[in-house]
Amino acid sequence: MHPIHPMVVHFPIALLITSVVFDLLSTRWRHKSFQDAGFYTLIAGLLGAAIAVLTGAMAEELAEDKGIPESVLEIHEALGYATLLFFIGLLALRLLMRWKLISERPALYLAMGVAGIVILSAAGYFGGSLVYDFGAGVSMPVQ
Repeated sequence: MHPIHPMVVHFPIALLITSVVFDLLSTRWRHKSFQDAGFYTLIAGLLGAAIAVLTGAMAEELAEDKGIPESVLEIHEALGYATLLFFIGLLALRLLMRWKLISERPALYLAMGVAGIVILSAAGYFGGSLVYDFGAGVSMPVQ
C-alpha cells in the first residue's frame, strides 16, 4: 500500500494551527472575517485530522512489520487520537458559544487552542521520530 499518511498529515497540522492563529487575531481585531476563518479552518483541519488518523491506523501495520518499536508507535497513535478528540472538543465549545448556549469565553477558547497545538506538536514530533529515527515509510535503496 502506498504511504498515504505522510501525504495528508501536513494539512491538518497547518489548518489546526492556523485556526488558532485566526482566533487569536480575532481577539485583537474584532473582525468577523477572522472568526469565520478560524471556524472554517478548524472544520477543515478536523476533517484532515480524521483522515490522518485513519491513514495512520492503516500505516501502523506496515511500520510494525518493519520492526519499529511499538512503544513509539503507540505514543504517536495516542497523541494523534488525543489531538483529534481535543479539537473536536474545541469545535463543540465554539459551537456552543456561537449558538449562544454559553457565554463567549475567548480566553478559555484560546488557552484550549494553544493546548491543542501542544498536543498536535507532540504527535508531529513522534511522527517525525518514526520516520527519521526509525525509518518508518522509508524504502531502502536496492544495492
